[in-house]
Amino acid sequence: MIDEIFYLILNMSIASCFVIVALWIVRLFKSLPRRMIYPLWALAFYRLMIPFTITTDWSLFNFTGGLVKRVISIETITHDTVSIPGADDLAIMNTIGAAKSYIPLEYHTKNLREIFIISSKVWAVIVVATLILAAISLILARRELKKAVFLKDNIYCSDILLSPVLMGVLHPRIILPTGIDPNSVEGSMILAHENVHRIRLDNLWRILAIIIVCLHWFNPLVWVMIKLFYEDMELSCDETVFRKGKYSVEERKDYASLLLHFAKDKRLFSTSAFGHLGIKARILNVLNYKRLTVIGTVTSVVILLVIALLLVTNPSLRG
Repeated sequence: MIDEIFYLILNMSIASCFVIVALWIVRLFKSLPRRMIYPLWALAFYRLMIPFTITTDWSLFNFTGGLVKRVISIETITHDTVSIPGADDLAIMNTIGAAKSYIPLEYHTKNLREIFIISSKVWAVIVVATLILAAISLILARRELKKAVFLKDNIYCSDILLSPVLMGVLHPRIILPTGIDPNSVEGSMILAHENVHRIRLDNLWRILAIIIVCLHWFNPLVWVMIKLFYEDMELSCDETVFRKGKYSVEERKDYASLLLHFAKDKRLFSTSAFGHLGIKARILNVLNYKRLTVIGTVTSVVILLVIALLLVTNPSLRG
């Protein structure tokens, strides 16, 4: 059973590498706002968590030659024992080519079977260990931040923080370092930033990112993806703040100064802290921020929809 799960995970991990590299390249186009690029990481998340998707002639994997060994329909795997709406167009990519049949999984050779059984056990042990460590870190962070002092609404302050953070998913709290007045100009900028995270449910995406890293710990590109994902999360959040609010050039400079001020926070909560992750890129992005024209917005949306279609679909069924 574990080796069957590991086989699927390994196939998904290989397929996701192309999606990650493609999104990495998309990020190089500076004309595309990060608030539009950021949602595209959901495509990589999907590839890393869901083994099947629809097949189309538009799929990027139609153009990868013999890399995809086989595309298997859901009916082939389930032997028509499970009724899934729209299953005719759903398929799983077999990028490894080590299996000759599924459910139960059968390998082409006995040696392959032994390799996957041993590898799957090692994979499972490390997955469990990393998930436990991640859970412990989160529990410890929440325990410390429970001591935060209530200010108003969902805003708290804590003397153990060097940078503001958003804690929680269902009922998130904005926790400010002691000394920051939420009613000041600086405080309002910080709250605007953290409220964007809250509305977008970014803490939920952070948890999903951690789970994905634990499941695909063996894939170095997944670790690269998480770093880029966190950077785009913050860059897109900054852009959203300026898109919704009317900030002058001087106010954008003040915002950049805040980022620089809080960049010294390197402690446990830094992945969700206001002034961390790619500070140089964020400051430049803030100072050079320009609103897209209507034509620019429409063009960007069309381009990103095409990219999404290329990356989220599987190649046409064959074999």
